[in-house]
Amino acid sequence: MQGYVSRVYQARYFCMHLVLSDLRTKYRRSFFGILWSVIHPLALTLILGFVMGKLFHSPISSYAPYILSGLVLWEFIVSSATTGCNAFINAESYIQQFAHPVVIYSLRSTLTCFVNFCIALIGLLIWIIVWKPEILNISWMSVPFSLLLLFLIAWPLATITAFITLFFRDFSQLVILFLQAVWYVSPVFFLPTLFKNAGIEWILYYNPIYHALELLRAPLLRGEFPLMQNFVACSLTTCILSCISLFLLRTREKKVIFYL
Repeated sequence: MQGYVSRVYQARYFCMHLVLSDLRTKYRRSFFGILWSVIHPLALTLILGFVMGKLFHSPISSYAPYILSGLVLWEFIVSSATTGCNAFINAESYIQQFAHPVVIYSLRSTLTCFVNFCIALIGLLIWIIVWKPEILNISWMSVPFSLLLLFLIAWPLATITAFITLFFRDFSQLVILFLQAVWYVSPVFFLPTLFKNAGIEWILYYNPIYHALELLRAPLLRGEFPLMQNFVACSLTTCILSCISLFLLRTREKKVIFYL
């Protein structure tokens, strides 16, 4: 394992080159470029905030940050899983030419999504500083650790989807269907009180998306440290996904090249 980690570290510059290349390709000839990572969620938030604020009788100034925080994190999770599906397939030429660990290609897709995620958070931070500066306190110190934990969830998730899609090409479509189902049982846009009023609050407690959202919403929207149960749930999710991805790497990595 130590030797494998060393090989991943040795390929760090190659991986970063691929990430930068992906970002340049995505925003090539775009006037706003990477700023679209901020503009797009902000624009959707204004639209959804107006509509859903009317439905739930909440002022847009307080409801919009809730939507924006859910939107940027959900987009990070979805993009990590869906782009991870094609991580090995899109890197076919590199895998055939170089003997780098294949996990760097899922790392590549995850880092690309993570950069966009962090840039999108800038819009949320600006909104909070302008509208609710009073919640700026020591609880914000938990945000870097929360971001690291979210990344450690997304990377093995992308690795798992990459392996399964390689051997079963229809899996990417199943991932999309599954994520759509998860969206309906997650408080991405819906307030947790809706689940509690319906008597199904247990869905929140067993939903890792809820705990991941709380890692950001607690300090950024309420000025509070996330609960220990949020950290435990996300850490447990990280461990489970990491174990599955390590098993796939150990048993299937040498077969990757034969299925490209």
